[in-house]
Amino acid sequence: MDIWSNNACLGYIIAALERKGWSEDQIRQVVGAVYTEFDFKTVEEARQIYNKSFY
Repeated sequence: MDIWSNNACLGYIIAALERKGWSEDQIRQVVGAVYTEFDFKTVEEARQIYNKSFY
């Protein structure tokens, strides 16, 4: 299993949004919002949010 990396997580997000044709401004907003969450959520808390989501 790979080691957690905030930068890798942001890289996945950027790659996905670029693939979907999102604009640089839209991507910047999403990356900024996710980056902020790194200060407020642990990896386990983020995992639980994802596991409980409909995505």
